[in-house]
Parts: sequence; C-alpha cells; structure tokens
Amino acid sequence: IILLFSSRSVAVGGVALRTSCHFSTFALTGCASEGGYKLRCVIGHKLAHKPPPALIFCLFLFPLQREAELECFHGSWDRAVSCQPVDCGLPDQSHVYHAIFSCPGGTTFGKHCSFTCGSPAILQGDSDRLVCLEDGLWSFPEAYCKIECPEVPSIPDAKLLTADCTASGHDVGSVCRYKCNPGFYVIGSLKKKTPRLECLKGGQWEETGCEPISCPALPDVFQGMYTCTNGLYYDTVCTLQCSDTTENSEIRCTKDGRWTAEFTMCSRLQGSCSGPSDLNSVEYSCDQGMDVGAVCYPTCIVALDMDLRDPVVLPNGTTADSLKHWMLPTRVQSIVCTGMMKWYPDPQHIHCIQSCEPFGGDGWCDTTNNRAYCQYDGGDCCPSTLSTRKVIQFGADCNQDECTCRDPDAEENKSKAKQLEGGGGGGGAGGGGMQ
Repeated sequence: IILLFSSRSVAVGGVALRTSCHFSTFALTGCASEGGYKLRCVIGHKLAHKPPPALIFCLFLFPLQREAELECFHGSWDRAVSCQPVDCGLPDQSHVYHAIFSCPGGTTFGKHCSFTCGSPAILQGDSDRLVCLEDGLWSFPEAYCKIECPEVPSIPDAKLLTADCTASGHDVGSVCRYKCNPGFYVIGSLKKKTPRLECLKGGQWEETGCEPISCPALPDVFQGMYTCTNGLYYDTVCTLQCSDTTENSEIRCTKDGRWTAEFTMCSRLQGSCSGPSDLNSVEYSCDQGMDVGAVCYPTCIVALDMDLRDPVVLPNGTTADSLKHWMLPTRVQSIVCTGMMKWYPDPQHIHCIQSCEPFGGDGWCDTTNNRAYCQYDGGDCCPSTLSTRKVIQFGADCNQDECTCRDPDAEENKSKAKQLEGGGGGGGAGGGGMQ
C-alpha cells in the first residue's frame, strides 16, 4: 500500500498488522504460513518475553523495548511475546521530599498518584498529583512540601535584634539573634550576651535563653551572718553584720560573676559549737574541734548486711522513707561551725539514703538507680534515652512502678514535668543570709 500526502505536516501515527493469523490485542502466539512479522506495542506498553542470548545485551540497554521481529516456522512463532503496561513503581522521597504518596489505582502507565505533606511540612503549589509516563518515569511534580518554623518565640530577659524574624514562616536554617538584658547572659556562657535561635529540620526552633549572672555561694562559715539585696545575682550587695558595727563589710556581685571582695570573720566572736548529735543514723567525726570554722565529717551507720548509704540534706519534714524519686537531695561531705555558733548544714536535716550502684548507663534498668539522685540510671529505664529504644529490666524485683520511665526530661514525660516542679528537690544546702 502506498500513501501519498499533499502536505509535509501530515504523518502516519500508527500501523495495524493484518495477516491470515488471528492475533490477540497484546499477544502473538501462532501463524498459518511461513514468513516474518513485526510486532509493535502501543505507547505506554513494553514487550515481555524471554529473549535469545544474543539479544540480552540490547535489552539491558533498552529496557523499554517496544518492538520485536517474529519468525514463523512450521505453523509456530519462534517465541511468545506480549505487551505489558510500563510500571513506574511507587514514588519515593526523591520525587517530593517530606511527602506521603497514595496510589490507589496502581503505578502503571497513565495512572495517577497523589501526595500529602507529612507534619510539619506544608504543601506549596497547585497540583498534588504525579502521572506515570510512557518512559517509566513519574511526571515532574508541580508542588512540593516545605518545612517552616512558626513565629520565632520570645526569650525572657532578651531583646530581638533581627527585624525579619517578627514575621512567620521561616525557612530551615534561618537564624534569629537576640541580646540579653543587662545582668543576663546566654545560658551556659558568662561571655556571650547574644543568643541565636536556628530553625531546625524538624520545623522547630532550637532552645536557648538568657539567665541571670550570679556569683558563687559565700562560704558556709558565714551562714546566718549576712543579708543580700538580690540573692547572689548580678549587682546584689551582701552585707556581713558583726556585733561591732565598725567591722561590718559589703561586697557586690559584678557583671563578670565575681565578688568585689571576700568576707572577713568578725574578730570579737566568742564561743564554739556544741558537738553535733548523732541523729537519723548519722555519726560525725570532728578532729578539728568545735571552734568557729571547724569542720566535722558525717558517716552513715549501717549494718554489715545493709547496702551502702550516703548522708544527704532533706527538706524539713522529709525522711529517707518518704523521699520521692524526683527529689534531688544534696550529698553532705562535711558540716562547719558557723559564726553563729551553729552547725551548717543542720544535722537535724541530714539523713541516710541508699547509695547509687555503679551500673548506670549499662543498658539494664536497675530499680535502685531509677531516681533523680542517680540520674535515672543513666537513661536505662526510658526508651527515648536508649540507643536501642528498648528497655531491659534487671532483676526479678522490678515491679510495675520501679522500672517505669520516671525521668521527667525524657520525651515520654516532658508533659508531666510541669506537674512535678516545685514539689521537691534538694533544699537545705543552698541557702545563705540572715536567719
């Protein structure tokens, strides 16, 4: 058949094969006479057959082969072929990052897949669909998922310096800078005054802040003899009061976190402390005597079959038996005879609690260590603080409460942390000032 066209703009779009053989739409399986024929798959389909060895290399280079030549020998074709739809496969993250794909109709030629954005990403663009093309690739997306940080949080005791940060919708990597107010500095650094917040990959701002400058605690020997205008914070003035007012002295906390001077003990003090009483299973060794400035060392009295115990300061009214796991008592190394002729810390508030076992952070949740005093066993009792994300209980005595995730700073318990604030902790050892 010869076709003549009067215009060059006209072309043949397809050719149908007509023979004496009966063909399936997609398969060629038999013939009635000798000869050769050529089979071509429609757009979006590819040949599916086991090629002769000589053709393996070509098919590897051209995996979407759409045409094959068949030979008819003694009423049978030399091979069986069929046309199958091209399959693009399920789209992955390289197509649209942070997207969740849905392909209910399949992933073959002409099929559509839609996508939604996984939190906290939001959709940017008009179309949320991809189409499987004839070459086995997905169409180029006309939308994408973008992670942004919300409006930058305000930092207490600091001023925002970056003007662009007042708006919402910040790209990952954006940085906002602040300046701490006078008397404050970046948490963890006395030298830094300008904290910075960066928008992280998860769509949240990194955590930082400003904390007040403070000076070191004054020596315990002066407990009860001085007053301060603002605790131990920057610019506070602490005044030592002696029986002879001419010996009174003042010191100030500077912006460097240092005192302008050191207190000197009043010279006309007379008397000494009485021997500390052995209370709450605690005994004291006082080799330096009982004069002002003398030091005694506490030791817990334990039987041979008892676990080791540490002397600690507990809040008034709290005992070793009533101590809660979230309370963080302060271990007492020594007590001192102050200028007020009293022992500090007060022996009445010193109790003995079970010592921590040396197995924190070994991957096993130990009941003895699952408390704030032992850093919650080094993170062994919470899935979020374990690299394996799996808690392994140690010992048969691990009941339902003792081996639960108790750490308030663990991801599982952050929502509960506020309920525990103010309920307990240390106490007693960090005071100071006039009583």
